[in-house]
Amino acid sequence: MSGDTSKPFLEHLEELRLRFLRVLALVLVFFGGCYFYVDPVISFLSKTAGMPFVFLHPTEAFFIKMKVAFIMAIFLSVPVILFEVWRFVSVALSKRERSWVLGVLPTSYFLFCTGVGLAWFVVLPAALKFLLEFSSPDLKPLLSLDSFVGFAAWLTLAFGGVFQWPILVFFLVRMEIVDPKTIAHYRPHIVVGLALLSAFLTPGPDVFSQWALFVPFKESNPWAEVNQKSINQRPKIFPLYFS
Repeated sequence: MSGDTSKPFLEHLEELRLRFLRVLALVLVFFGGCYFYVDPVISFLSKTAGMPFVFLHPTEAFFIKMKVAFIMAIFLSVPVILFEVWRFVSVALSKRERSWVLGVLPTSYFLFCTGVGLAWFVVLPAALKFLLEFSSPDLKPLLSLDSFVGFAAWLTLAFGGVFQWPILVFFLVRMEIVDPKTIAHYRPHIVVGLALLSAFLTPGPDVFSQWALFVPFKESNPWAEVNQKSINQRPKIFPLYFS
């Protein structure tokens, strides 16, 4: 193991506190800047919904603007948050482990941003178009901004999280928790299950959205096979777990 792993426990807590304060300060700075761009974001959401939003309580408009600005600030702060987490845990990793994790983090962030962008610009408009078609002369849509932001946030986070599936498979195979041969054996069952899950997570009959969500699942098996070949050729990355 490398790094300053012999630090007293209280020193680690102090370091964690300082890193948390740095992240919090950055989030607050981004929050202040993002607040000035909340109205264009709400305007985009309103155009996506095809109607103006309403708020049901006197304070709702103010707090929902704060909520949108906070979500934007968190998203912009993710690279720094990952960096601070990495700096905190890297002292407990060996040189091989650090090089491996550094190679995975950019890919993970790229996949997350890809999933969020796909949900925001493609799936969300298609889902709204489908769901609002259930309106009738006696059932008119009246969208609250708070509920709509919650729906959009859930959808984008779901896609961002699903796009982490290849990374999860990469970790599980690399740590030898999952055997790629087992994945290959049950591949037909897994494919059907993942297709049903993709259909469940994408409201509406939009085949493209379902396919876009299904691809990260389906393509994880080749990652597993590549991982297994790498494991067979090199020493284990996590020697402490398997010694």
